[in-house]
Amino acid sequence: MPRPEAQSGVGPGRAGVQSAGAPAGEPWWGRLAPGLARRRAERRLEAALGEGVWRRAHDRVRRSVDRYHQVLEGVASEADAAPETAEPVLPALERTAEELVRVLDDVRGLCLQAQAAAPSTGLDVPRVPTSAGLPDELHRRLSRVGTAVATAAEAATMARVSVRGGRLDVGLERAAAAQRAAATARRHLGLPEPG
Repeated sequence: MPRPEAQSGVGPGRAGVQSAGAPAGEPWWGRLAPGLARRRAERRLEAALGEGVWRRAHDRVRRSVDRYHQVLEGVASEADAAPETAEPVLPALERTAEELVRVLDDVRGLCLQAQAAAPSTGLDVPRVPTSAGLPDELHRRLSRVGTAVATAAEAATMARVSVRGGRLDVGLERAAAAQRAAATARRHLGLPEPG
């Protein structure tokens, strides 16, 4: 079996040499350990968000979006195994997944702005100055977004269970409920609808 450096095109002592087919600018350790670059990005985000309420609000939404995508992967694998059962539910769940990723991006941006304008290191919600240009009652809005995204993940789980049980009609209803929950999350953000 070839050694890992032979597979990646980077031999010992050739750290600065790009391998053929590797994206320009990607560090050699990113090719050897793809999770390393992701973990570094997470650490930078953690440092920027701090340890207070803005970080907690962001992490709550992120966990729910992650859970939704785990359920979606399960439905997708079931659709591969038995297309007639899960295939009709999958497109609706995929559209909702895309919307939830956009919601998470917006939440991340708002939390970063809030941490910069009103740093938080504990459980007390700091007063956000109006000059920051953030929505009113931002922490309350973020809490509601977290609840709506968790509701979407729960509805997706129920859709998967319904499809497994042979109840496609209920699965489609639950997928629609997940879409409504994602739309509610976007409304709670108080941001304009995407173009």
